[in-house]
Amino acid sequence: MLYDQQLAAQKLHRWEEILKERALPSWEQLPVLELYMDQVTSLLTEYLSFLPKEEGADSVVTAAAINNYVRKKIMPPPVKKRYSRVHLAYLIMICSLKQCVSIAYIQQILPLGLTEDQVRTLYDRFAERHRRTCLYFSEQISGFAEKLFGGNAAPESGVADLVVTSAVLSGLTRLLAEEFILLHTPGETES
Repeated sequence: MLYDQQLAAQKLHRWEEILKERALPSWEQLPVLELYMDQVTSLLTEYLSFLPKEEGADSVVTAAAINNYVRKKIMPPPVKKRYSRVHLAYLIMICSLKQCVSIAYIQQILPLGLTEDQVRTLYDRFAERHRRTCLYFSEQISGFAEKLFGGNAAPESGVADLVVTSAVLSGLTRLLAEEFILLHTPGETES
């Protein structure tokens, strides 16, 4: 398969910039006022603009998906059809994680029944890990792009190699995450 090397280089540069600039909102940046469903989906689309939208959807997450997360007890239910910071934190984590692990595994990663302070701590740690990982990945992309487009790689193989390498990395990363999720002992708390 042939690829436009210049377009691919531009795409990689753009992706690198997105990763450097994109940080999840801090707990303090989440709205204090409780929101209705349409406000939640709109806000999540803004916060998670780097994620792919669900097929046929205008937002990163649909109302049906959110209702399903509540029904499956992956996140707490809204109070009088309103969603708080706690709900937004859960939804940001769920939407981010579902890109690489199943909902069943997410349910194991994100415990229910936490106090607001505990959710804040969990979310703050998640957002910081997300930020650090984006920066690390950005550095890796930069190095990989330099090797691919720096003149040493055959033009017809550079992008194809990137596609295969990205797919393999994605699969291996998912397997690693799932293996460690399976090591968790029910009832065990993280220090």
